[in-house]
This record gives sequence, structure tokens and C-alpha cells, in this order.
Amino acid sequence: MADVQGQEPVLFGRTLGWVMVTLAIIIVSAEAVMAVGASGHAGLATSDLVTLLTGQSPQFSAARWPELFSALGQGIMAMPAWLVIGVIGLVLAHTFRYRRIRRRPSTILPL
Repeated sequence: MADVQGQEPVLFGRTLGWVMVTLAIIIVSAEAVMAVGASGHAGLATSDLVTLLTGQSPQFSAARWPELFSALGQGIMAMPAWLVIGVIGLVLAHTFRYRRIRRRPSTILPL
């Protein structure tokens, strides 16, 4: 598959998608183990993960973004991290899936 010219971005996108799905499964299983424990575990929100990766808290203020995008961004950041990562991974894996090139049948009837 990868030896065909132009297939490298498809392979990269599909691999990245499956890596993200695997990471989401690992995160949800770790959260399930911590939830069973005696301490009250709240879970890992997407905003916490973005803060850990970038070093600053994500801000969706109405001054920088339109109100709809600000509300959407705040809603996504409040979701569990495994859900957001898993959905993005599934979308990538589906978008970059391997598809055969289908040729349209000829509309000209043989005589």
C-alpha cells in the first residue's frame, strides 16, 4: 500500500488515528482504575490535558472568538480527554482509510 506514490499521507493519517484511539482506550482504562479506588477521582478533562501539553490554560474569551465558537470551545474543554481524543482518532482513521479506486462502468453499450 505504501509503495504507491501518494499513499504516504494516507498511511500517516490512518496510523495517527489508530494511535489516538489506542491512547484514548489507555486513558479511559486508567480513569476506570482510579475511579474504583478509595479517593474521589474527578477524571481528566480535555482542558487539563491541553494545559499539561502546552503549559498554559486554554482560553476562549468572547473578545478573541465569536460567542458560538467560545461556547463550543469551552464545552469541548470540559469533556473527558479520552472522549475528545477517541473521536478525533476515529475521524482520522475513517477519513484516511484504504479505499480501492473504483472505475465507472462504461455507459456506451457495445454493438
